[in-house]
Amino acid sequence: MGTSTSGNWRVEIIENGRSGNLIYHEDSWDASFYYEFGGGDVIAIIYGRPASEWLQKYPWAVFRRQEILERVAGETIRLKAKSCVASFDEKSGNLLLRNQKQ
Repeated sequence: MGTSTSGNWRVEIIENGRSGNLIYHEDSWDASFYYEFGGGDVIAIIYGRPASEWLQKYPWAVFRRQEILERVAGETIRLKAKSCVASFDEKSGNLLLRNQKQ
């Protein structure tokens, strides 16, 4: 398990074989995202959820979706995937961590 703290937020990584959960903690709020390892140049896929689901699951963060997903991606890269860069699909909310050293 990896954890990073910066300011009043942190990202916790819970590994479970080839998948797991990334939990974004901020003050007394949490948001959980499933991830799994990818294939080819995609090292991992983080399922960030479409914007419509954020209203229901994370109303406290609905207007900060992109900011929070960027934090999750950045901390995941810093802690577990230093050679990766993230790309974001706005519609699905998914983040792809791709190996940049090829």
